[in-house]
Amino acid sequence: MAKRSSCFQRLFIFFNVLFAIAGGVIIGLGLLGQFIYHGSTEEFENQSKGFVVLYVVGGITMFMSLLGAYGAHREKRIPLIMFLVACFVVCFCLLRVAVPTAMYRPEVERIVDEKFRELLPLNEASPDVRQLTEKFQLNLKCCGLFSYTDWGDNVPDSCLCQGEEDQMEGTCQNIPYQLLIFSEFRMTGHQKLIYKQPCFPIIEGYVAEALDIVLGVSFGFAALALLGAVLSAVLLAQLRSSNVAVPVVFSVSSHPSKFSFSSHPPKYSELYNEPEKHEK
Repeated sequence: MAKRSSCFQRLFIFFNVLFAIAGGVIIGLGLLGQFIYHGSTEEFENQSKGFVVLYVVGGITMFMSLLGAYGAHREKRIPLIMFLVACFVVCFCLLRVAVPTAMYRPEVERIVDEKFRELLPLNEASPDVRQLTEKFQLNLKCCGLFSYTDWGDNVPDSCLCQGEEDQMEGTCQNIPYQLLIFSEFRMTGHQKLIYKQPCFPIIEGYVAEALDIVLGVSFGFAALALLGAVLSAVLLAQLRSSNVAVPVVFSVSSHPSKFSFSSHPPKYSELYNEPEKHEK
């Protein structure tokens, strides 16, 4: 029983070490992102909340894992109970967010579509929206959110195909010249080449992929938290059974220098009275 408990104890400690490594990886991702965006003050401010979330999640994960490993190594019930409760709380919170998100995912995609359509037409949108859309067009090689006509008569130069490779790949299309702002480069008669693909389907694909990653991580961590809670409960049960008091019998022999302890109960001995002898 003690050997099996020791093996289970080592398994539980190994599980918590892996959990601690996962928490360290999350914190490392936050530090890496902070280092990447450190040069741009505006982008760093926009991403600061995401970095804080990574630090908090990674810190909680490492704290929980170290607490569980300490309780298992020292065979302390209080840290194990705290680890058990924390695992159940984390599992509940993750499932409370992930399950409704997975159930109402089509509704979320519809809301995102409506929010983007509220920005149209782009030529009448705010300067920040126009600037962000042009960044999308340059980086994703697309034009407009749903079509190049989102810009009306002011299609910007960021929609123009930038090289011969884009033209060879069939990602460009000709549109009438009057739809473009006045610019002298890349003219083809009375038409110019712009990117054929609108930006919203690409953005929607990235959003769906990010949502899949978030759901996968949430369900994965919830499963790990539930597994940790089960392992902690089993280890607590084993510690409780190993701490049950065993009766100890102290026996003293007739010899004054000899005495012994025994954890086994004394053997059964039958007590009887000798029959009385009748006098003749």
